[in-house]
Amino acid sequence: MAKRAAKRAVSPVLATLMMVAVAVALSVIIFTWSQGFLSQTGEAASAQQAAQNIAAQSGIIIEAVTATASTTGSGGNGTATIYVRNVGAASITLGSVNVVGRSGNSGFKAAIVNASLAPNTSYFYYATGKKLVINTPASLTLAKGAGATITVNFAIKGTTPADDNDYELHRGDLITVKVTTIAGTFAQVTYIVP
Repeated sequence: MAKRAAKRAVSPVLATLMMVAVAVALSVIIFTWSQGFLSQTGEAASAQQAAQNIAAQSGIIIEAVTATASTTGSGGNGTATIYVRNVGAASITLGSVNVVGRSGNSGFKAAIVNASLAPNTSYFYYATGKKLVINTPASLTLAKGAGATITVNFAIKGTTPADDNDYELHRGDLITVKVTTIAGTFAQVTYIVP
């Protein structure tokens, strides 16, 4: 009968040392990974919190809207003047203006959506002819408590195509005006033309 070779296991001390070495290596790997992960998560959360703080400190209201109806045939454009004020705790910069007419209006049924604003600029909106002009203030950055005026001139009917009626401002027309800051806060009002 052939004699079997004796197989010996690793000594208990060496086995214990190997298990400790594996545990330490895994701990170092997990620690390194978690530091990178937590750092990235913390930076993203910090940036989001900063944006929310800016938005929370910026507040805007539309104090008033005054409008005059278009006078078809006499050369008078309708106008809407929007008075905005910064009521937040920090300076704000105006970003865009929306003016939307109701479909049941006898005149203005159109919409200006997210018209980006720039200081002291006139914006022209076209369909088949000249329709609307938005005149902005010299500065769109408003300190705490400061106000600004935005004027919208509505086209008149007569020398331009028949659909200009959708861009005229008639008595009784219901318009919605929305002014948005670059931080994303906004104010909105609905106004009936007297």
